[in-house]
Amino acid sequence: MRSSKFVVFVGMVVGMALAAPQYNYEPPAAPSTLYETPAQSVQQPVQEPVQLYETPEESVQEPVQLYEAPSDNNLLLAEPQNLVPDVVSAPAPMEGMPYDFTWGVEDVESGNSFSHVENSDGQTTQGEYRVLLPDGRTQVVKFFDNGDGFNAEVTYEK
Repeated sequence: MRSSKFVVFVGMVVGMALAAPQYNYEPPAAPSTLYETPAQSVQQPVQEPVQLYETPEESVQEPVQLYEAPSDNNLLLAEPQNLVPDVVSAPAPMEGMPYDFTWGVEDVESGNSFSHVENSDGQTTQGEYRVLLPDGRTQVVKFFDNGDGFNAEVTYEK
């Protein structure tokens, strides 16, 4: 019994020794300065700027004043500068009612086919729209809204 405990203990010690890192890692030394100083100072020859063209003296203009200095008789200063435009009131409720519209696209070359039909009497809006799907089916959405929320029925035609 004691020998089995000893074997387990020795096995644990050997396991811990093997689990310890097997390399000697030494972090690099921190730099003493952020920048290295050059070994010797080298001076570059200074070049005179090259003038590509000559500017005649008569072409130099005096600066032009583009704004008017404020004065007591300036009317712009007497009036407020941050005027808010007139606010337009919202349209009357149900303006543009009743309405009825229909539109559609049938493009044989690209295969696009879709349409939308809608009408409203001011109280209830109803209609349907159709879309040709890539798999050849047509999605049909019939909808209405009588003021209690949008209701839709979606079906597919082959």
